[in-house]
Amino acid sequence: MIYRYINQVFKFWQIGFSGIILILLLFTANTYSQDYYSFKQCLQIGLENNYSIKIAKNDEIIDENNYSLGNAGFLPYIYSEANQSYSITDSRQVLASSPDPVEKDNAKSNALSASVNLNWTIFDGFKMFVEYKKLNEMLQMGQLNTRMSIENLVAQIGVEYYNVIQQKKRLETIRYIKNLSKERMKVAEERYRIGQESKLEFQQAKVDFNSDSSQFLNQSENLSAAIIKLNKLLAVNIDKNTSPSDSISINYFLSLTDLLKETQVNNTNLLLALTNQSISELNLKLVNSSRYPVLSLFGGATLAQSESPASSVLESNSQGWNYGASLSFTIFDGFNINRQHKNARIDIQNAELEYKEIEQEVLSTLALIYNTYQNSLKLVDLERSNLQIARNNFDIAMERYRLGNFSGLEMRDVQRAYLDAEDRLLAAQYQAKIAEISLKQISGKISDYLL
Repeated sequence: MIYRYINQVFKFWQIGFSGIILILLLFTANTYSQDYYSFKQCLQIGLENNYSIKIAKNDEIIDENNYSLGNAGFLPYIYSEANQSYSITDSRQVLASSPDPVEKDNAKSNALSASVNLNWTIFDGFKMFVEYKKLNEMLQMGQLNTRMSIENLVAQIGVEYYNVIQQKKRLETIRYIKNLSKERMKVAEERYRIGQESKLEFQQAKVDFNSDSSQFLNQSENLSAAIIKLNKLLAVNIDKNTSPSDSISINYFLSLTDLLKETQVNNTNLLLALTNQSISELNLKLVNSSRYPVLSLFGGATLAQSESPASSVLESNSQGWNYGASLSFTIFDGFNINRQHKNARIDIQNAELEYKEIEQEVLSTLALIYNTYQNSLKLVDLERSNLQIARNNFDIAMERYRLGNFSGLEMRDVQRAYLDAEDRLLAAQYQAKIAEISLKQISGKISDYLL
C-alpha cells in the first residue's frame, strides 16, 4: 500500500510541476483582480496623473503668461483716479474792509476730482527689447524644466515597472521551488514511515520547506512594495494590483558614438545651462541700457468741481487736458552701473564655467553608464547560459531523486543553485534595462518609450 502511494507520487511528478504552477496561478488570478499594463501605458498614466508633472506644467503656464509685450514694458500705462470729499466747517472771519466779523456755522462743502492719465516710455536704452528676449529665455527654461520633470518621471517609472517584473518572476521561481520542497517533504515522510529514510532526512526536508515558505512570504512582501512604489508614481490607488504585461526586453544596439552626439545636442541639463548663459548675457545688456537716457510721454484729462460756502469762492468747476514729454539721464550714480557691469561679466563667466562643469559631469556619467550597460549585456548572455545548465542539472537531479539515487541534501543544493541562477539572470536583465533607460535619459531620447 505504501509503495503504491509512492508510485502515485512519482507519477504525479512525471506529469510535471508546471501543472502545479498553472493551477496556483489560476487560483491566484481568481482570488486577486489584476490590471495588466504595458510600459507605455504606465508612462501615459503617470504623465497624466503625476502631481510633480502637473506642478511643472502649471509653472510653465505662468512663464507663458509672463512672456508678453506689456510685461517687457512696450505698452503704455493708463490709469484713472477719482476723489469725492465732504466737510462741515464753523468759521469766523474779520475782513479788512469791514470791522464786523463774518461767522458761519455748519457750513457744508464738497469737492469732486477725477482724472485719466497715461504714461508711456518710448525709449529706455533698448531695455524693453532686452526684457522681452529675457522673458522668452525664461519661457524656454520653464519648458526645459517641464521636460526634465517628464524625463525624470519616465526614468523612475521605468525603474519601478521593471522592478515589479523582476520581483514577480522571482516570486514565481520561489513558488515553484517551494512546491517542490513540499512534495519532497511528503516523499521523505512516507519513506521515513516505511523505514527507507532516516528521521534526519525527513526533518531536513521539513526545515527546507519551511525555509522556502518563509522566503516566499518575504518575496510576496517585496512584490507588494514594488507595486505600491509604481502606483505612487502613477498617482493611482496604492492598493491597486498593477501588473506589468511586458517582459524585460533589452536594446542591444545602443552606440556610444551616437549617444555622445545626441547628448551634446539634446541633454536637458546642457540645454538649461545654455539658456542660463543666454540670460546672463541679457542681464549684461540690461545693465548697459542704464547708460542711455529715458524718454517718456505723458498725458491726461482732468475734471474738478467744488462747493464751499465758507470760502470767498462759493463754487468752482474746471476741466481740461495735459500732455507732454519727459527726458531723464543719469549723470552720476556713485559708480553703481560700473559695479553692476563688472558683476554681470563675472556672471557670464560663471555661466560658461557651469556649462563646462555640467558637460563634463554629463559625459562622464554617460561613459560610466555605458560601461555598465555593456557589462550587463555580457552578464545577461552568461547568466542565461548558466540558467540553462542549472535547469538541466535540476532535471537530472530530479530524475535521480525519484529513483532514490539522490539524497535530499543533494537535491536541496541543486534547488538552490537553480534559484541562484534564476536570480542572477533577473538581476543582470534588470541592471541592463536600467542602464538602457539611463542612457536614453542622458541623451535626451527617453521620450522614445512613449512612441
